[in-house]
Parts: sequence; C-alpha cells; structure tokens
Amino acid sequence: MAIKAHLDQPAARATRRTDPGTDPSTDARSGPRTTQRRALRLETSGFVASPGAQTGRGAANVTIHNISAAGLLIETALGLAEGEQLALDLPEAGAVTAVVVWRSERLFGCAFADALGPAALAAVQLLASPPAAPPATTQTRPGETLGARLNRLRREAGLTLADVAATLAVSKPTVWAWEKGKARPLPERLDAIAAALGVAPEALAPNPEPMGEIGALIEECRTRIAEASGAARSAVRIMIEL
Repeated sequence: MAIKAHLDQPAARATRRTDPGTDPSTDARSGPRTTQRRALRLETSGFVASPGAQTGRGAANVTIHNISAAGLLIETALGLAEGEQLALDLPEAGAVTAVVVWRSERLFGCAFADALGPAALAAVQLLASPPAAPPATTQTRPGETLGARLNRLRREAGLTLADVAATLAVSKPTVWAWEKGKARPLPERLDAIAAALGVAPEALAPNPEPMGEIGALIEECRTRIAEASGAARSAVRIMIEL
C-alpha cells in the first residue's frame, strides 16, 4: 500500500487545565503544560497545498507504506525524533495520536496510542493508491541472478539494506545474504520483497528462456533430439551446467 500525506510543523497542545491567575505555559509544581505534536494530513482527505505553495497541491512529504491496528510505517526526509507525537484525522476513527517508536534513516515506525478498530483500519486501507507500473529498468536481464537483481532494484529505488530489512522485519545481514547469493528468500516472501522495493512481483520472476544464438542452438538441438528419438519436441528437456 502507499498513501501520500503532509506533515505540518509542530503545534503546541495543552495537556491539562491551568489554575486561574497562573501562567498558562508553566506551573511551579509540574513545569511546562504543553507538548508538541505534528498534524499528519492524508493527501486524499482534501489537504490542498503544502506551505509556500502558490497554487495547486503541494508535493507530499510523507509516504505511509503500511498501517495496522497497532501503528504505521512512514517514510519521509523530514527529521522526526523518537517519542514525537503525530496527530492524524482518520476516516471512521476521527482524531488519533501516533508516537514515533523507532527510526531507520528515512523510515519511521509509529505506534497508535489506542488501537484502531476493524472499520477504521479498512477505511484507511481503501485510501491506498494502487502500485505504479514498474519502469523499464525493473525488467529482468538475461543471465542476471536473483541476488544481483535484488541489489540492482534496491539501488535504483535509492534504498539501503537497512531500509529493506526494516520494511520486511528481517535483519540487515539477511538482505545482504540474499543479494550476495548466500541465501535465497522463500518463494512466499517474493511479493513482500517486491513491494518493499517498489516494483511489481513480476520483476522478481525467473529469467526468460535464453535468446539469440544460444537460444537458437538449443532449439535446434531440441528438434534434432526429438526427431532422432521419435519423441515429441515438447517432451525434450535440455539442462546446461555452467
């Protein structure tokens, strides 16, 4: 999933009522009475322009990659600190608060103060935009191993090993081992890996059959073997060890 959003500058929010005749920002007994929160506004909720924009919609500065009842995973170049609060206005849930609990470069994991209900979670997930068609560079290349392809796609997406590991909830050495061919991800993980890299699942499909002179030679041999053995051409399997 991918939901674009805009993160506002921090806004002060009162945490408790003040006594008459006292300074509203401080209290001799308990110190400051306000905390800082940023409003995270979903692009699809009607937020129009980013600060400084003259006309039209400003570019979103946050991408929500995943959202669950417990929290959400966001990506942004803006500096967020662990413990910082984000205020979201979600459909079916209204105003909710999320706290940044961990960060890995541009990725931030946030936990909701109160878990989302099933209806609210489904309403938010419906806002996700469908994945964009992969660019030509994500197409498979002849002779390219899965590990080399994972490495290439990750670099083309501008992601680090830590970025991919955090999104997939695996260790950075695990992603490194996949790219170096020391280990191979389980087939059922490939769709999640493709989503983390921002490509279609087909980008991680096995390489097509060899083309060009080698392909023509293989097809010629297949035909000759079929004719010599009296077998159907489709029944001939040729395996090449390199």
